[in-house]
Formats: sequence, structure tokens, C-alpha cells
Amino acid sequence: MIINTRPVQYDFEMYRAFDSWGHDVVACPVLTSRASPWTDVALDNIDALIFTSQIALDVIARNPVSRNLPVFAVGPATASAARNANFSTVVDGGGTAEKLLRVIDAASFRTGLYASAHHVSRDLALARPTRIRRQVVYEMEAAESLPESVIDAFHSDEEIIIPFYSPRSFHIFESLLTKHNLGDRLTRATAVAIHARVLNDRTLNWGRTQIAAAPDGTGMVDAMQKAA
Repeated sequence: MIINTRPVQYDFEMYRAFDSWGHDVVACPVLTSRASPWTDVALDNIDALIFTSQIALDVIARNPVSRNLPVFAVGPATASAARNANFSTVVDGGGTAEKLLRVIDAASFRTGLYASAHHVSRDLALARPTRIRRQVVYEMEAAESLPESVIDAFHSDEEIIIPFYSPRSFHIFESLLTKHNLGDRLTRATAVAIHARVLNDRTLNWGRTQIAAAPDGTGMVDAMQKAA
């Protein structure tokens, strides 16, 4: 069984990856998005848009933003979402923040707006302060409990695989396990992390852990396949 801790906007991606294997995928978003207030003034003197999140893209796309602004997206899924939102020029950054920054360095725009969550693992504006301006367009709020389906899964004899894409989501999930007294039910559970630092501050004893060889969507799918 796969317990998908990602926000609901990413559910289809996970189901598509694992449905063909015959694995059940149970939705368990530990973070829920809430749009943050911002004004069109943020777009003044902007000649490119930068996204490391499909959620940020969705927020921007719901506003009257010119579809002629070139979009620089962190990876193929976000790039596809930008094309679906009718942006005319979309550049796939290669799957990681570091690769995206290299693509940006080679681009000719003057000032790009980096639309992001309040909490980010890598602030692109700090990495390239002369060319990138950051605008927080949404906040991720932590879940307060686990779904009954997830609690039932931990009380079963099933092998469980749980992907984690950020230290924050991992910390929240461990806190929820403790809240529901499930910390001692992890012997059959595997935590799959997009990079090693996601698991640095773990407090519970997991049955297994797996680190993605590449810190991107493909790397995570490969790591989960190995864990299965």
C-alpha cells in the first residue's frame, strides 16, 4: 500500500505511477494549501514567471496574468500544468531547483517573479537576488489528524510505503503517528525521501528508509519501486 502524503493536487500523479503495479494508493495529505493575499503590483516590471510548485502555478493561473509571459518550471509536471493553463512559452527546468537555476542563468529575461509557498526548501530569490523576486502566493497548513483509512492500514499486516518530499511534511506525519499512538506500528513501513535531509530529524523507528537517487519525481518513483 502507498500512503500519499502529498497535497491533493498531486494525487493523480501518484495514482498514475502505481496503479499499474496493483498497489492501493491511500490519500493522506499532511498539508493543505490556502491562497495568500497578493496584488497585481507584484507583477510590475516582471518579464518572466518562475514556479517550483504546481500549486503556485494554479494560484497565479486563476488571476488575470498575461499568458505571454515566459514560464520557467522546475520540472515536467509543473511545465505541463503551465501549458494546460495556456502559457505560450514554457521551459522545463530539469527536475530540481539547482537545474532550474542553471536554466535561468542562461535565459535572457531581466526580472522573474518566483511565485511560491510561505515555506520553501530553497528560496530561488536568495540564490539569484538580482534577477528573481519572490512573491508568496499560498500557505500550506498542517493536518490535525490522520484519515481512518490510514490508521486502519497501520493496524493491518500490509507493507506500507510512504513518500516524503520535504522535512516539514515528514515532521508533521511523524507527529500525527505519535498523536494516534502508531509509533510502534512502523516495522512494516518504509519512508521514501526525496533527499537525505528529509529524514535527518526523525524521532520514530521506521522499518526501512529509502532515499531517491535523484531528487526529482522520477527519482522518487524509482525509489518507491525499489522499496516495493
